[in-house]
Amino acid sequence: MTTPSQHEEIRQMLSAYLDGELTQAGAQRVRIHLEDCEECRRTYEELARLQEMTRELAFAEPPEARMKELEKSLSVQAPRRLGWLFVMAGIVAWLIYGAILYIRHWRPPTVEEMIGSAIVIGFVLLLASVVVERLRQLPHDRYRRVDK
Repeated sequence: MTTPSQHEEIRQMLSAYLDGELTQAGAQRVRIHLEDCEECRRTYEELARLQEMTRELAFAEPPEARMKELEKSLSVQAPRRLGWLFVMAGIVAWLIYGAILYIRHWRPPTVEEMIGSAIVIGFVLLLASVVVERLRQLPHDRYRRVDK
């Protein structure tokens, strides 16, 4: 005889039991309980029928042409282009601001500023070299037009 709390615990395990996600001990516990409890057995059978019905549902796949159209649509491309526009505008504004400050407040740079500048310039040069190399390889990229 199971207590109400054990009964509720078994009821919560029914879905996992149905999906085969329980350990051997857990599955055995549920199986034994189902033999003795008519109410849980009915719930289990309802869940099994529901699972079978959902397995039989078929979802129509959109045609490949429609998927390409969606990928190229404005709702997908616009945010990406807008994001790049903001990144580039921010970089240009930062460079202009830095140049103005440099011209207006020129003084010999400190060691910390030189080290920081060297790091930033190094990262910018690395990024630029990767971008340039990628643009050079783009026409020869044999995977560029590969569909999924």
